[in-house]
Amino acid sequence: MISKTIENLKGSQVIAQAIHAAGIDTVFTVAGGHFLPTYHEIGHLGEPKIVTARHEQGAGYMASGYALATGRPGVVFSGAPGPGATNLTTSVANAQADSIPLLVLSAQVDKRYLHRNILQYCDNVTLFDPFCKRSIEAPSLEEVPNLIVTSLQLAASGRPGPVHIALPQNLQAESAPTRRPLLFTALTPGPPVISDIEELLRHLAGCRRPAILAGHGVIRAAATATLQVVAERLGAPVATSRSGIGSIPTSHSLSVGMLGFYGTETAQEATSEADLVLVLGCALGEQTTFGWRTNLFSSTAQVVQIDVDASQLNRVYQLNQGLVSDVGTVLQALAEHIAEREPWFNRQPEKLSPQNDPAKGVSAATVMQALNTHLPDDALIAADIGNHRLWACEQLEVSRPEGLLQSCEFDAMGFSLPAAIGAAVALPGTKVIAIAGDGGFVHTMGELTVARELGLPIVGIVFIDGALGILRHQAEEMYGEDHFVRLSPIDFEKFAEACGVEARTVGNDVDVGAAVEWAVDASEPKLLAIAIDPNEIFPPLRTKIEQRRRDLMGQASA
Repeated sequence: MISKTIENLKGSQVIAQAIHAAGIDTVFTVAGGHFLPTYHEIGHLGEPKIVTARHEQGAGYMASGYALATGRPGVVFSGAPGPGATNLTTSVANAQADSIPLLVLSAQVDKRYLHRNILQYCDNVTLFDPFCKRSIEAPSLEEVPNLIVTSLQLAASGRPGPVHIALPQNLQAESAPTRRPLLFTALTPGPPVISDIEELLRHLAGCRRPAILAGHGVIRAAATATLQVVAERLGAPVATSRSGIGSIPTSHSLSVGMLGFYGTETAQEATSEADLVLVLGCALGEQTTFGWRTNLFSSTAQVVQIDVDASQLNRVYQLNQGLVSDVGTVLQALAEHIAEREPWFNRQPEKLSPQNDPAKGVSAATVMQALNTHLPDDALIAADIGNHRLWACEQLEVSRPEGLLQSCEFDAMGFSLPAAIGAAVALPGTKVIAIAGDGGFVHTMGELTVARELGLPIVGIVFIDGALGILRHQAEEMYGEDHFVRLSPIDFEKFAEACGVEARTVGNDVDVGAAVEWAVDASEPKLLAIAIDPNEIFPPLRTKIEQRRRDLMGQASA
């Protein structure tokens, strides 16, 4: 309800108070001159917490890490209209691809002088529109408080994603009466249709070898515990997509690992031998399906897919049943009606052994096993793009939802360090590890200073192989040589120390355990620069190389 007018406030006060009143506790930002009055008001208000990134892309990834760690929308504010907004675009596109709820606030120029070739102008509404559930410019100062609340609701509802609001500079100089804004309301989905659940129960009753493919939708629906109950009652092995890692503990007896190009043989076997595959909150994208392999499932298997996004159903694979619904509500209904049965699939994945030559560098597998040994159960790991992530997905023991934060569908380099910072800000005291290659770390390595300023218990791990490793391996397999993928050396230990962060360089397998233990035990940020064997290839990578050979060269290997 709208309360009576109390007094008129300056626009900068209205915007600052609206952000606070919406329940936003943290804003990740790079400040800009266009919105100094609003930053000033937030500073005097004392809330929300402002985290100042070093680059807008880093700020966007921080907000994404916050959202992944908490399940609540992350908030990012670009204080500069044009370049700030364009810098932010990649992290917003990444959030859209991975269904991460964000509220994106961007400064806009003074609209009174738009026709005068005004400094830093960009059509931010059009810029962000392809990557957002809604992209809109605030039409008036009075509308800002309610617009912020409704945008948060939209970001978190249905299939989560980013929502963008452009704020013209001139709103700050205006005045508006103070009014009570709308209250944020979590928009929960309704229960599934009874007839749909009855049909699904009939499918399950008629099968003998059910399997589950769990995607990120299970985690976003806070349905991991219910998934475990359903899987145990069905006796169904659970494979995950890359973004679904953490939907069931990797140590669980029914967990068969990740399905896809870089996944486990047991995940392939379980899904191909099943006579019914229950696809939960998983988009069946390129990586998970081996490039949409036609024989991913048995030709006689029933396929049932449940997704909150109707556009994901029957996109590539013909379904026996598709349910447009929140995964959590369907799983809860199943848990109440299915009878227990014995597991039919009793194989579990075996971790790959190190593939390195110790004389040439460390094995990525050795680092992952050291993390398994020394990390507490509630730790979070953020993985970047590159060879290291292939090993991380296969080797790491993940026991909590969102225990492994990644850029999955957009595959954006530079994600891990700022995402780790966002998660650490959201969950004070939680140990967070950020792993990157020497190619990806440089994209956002300036954010290391933010971790130091905030005293966050983050461990940065840089895998050094002197190349964009996956591309190098692909080129060598396809052509016998590589071009334009080698990287000149950087002394990451000295860089970290210049940022005020203590660091160590590790060059052999023997020293990995002690170095990881030293970094993990610290209460402030540390960095490990680890020289890995540049010739170590993650064996399942070869299946991806075969797809690349077909798609890029029109041929299969000999």
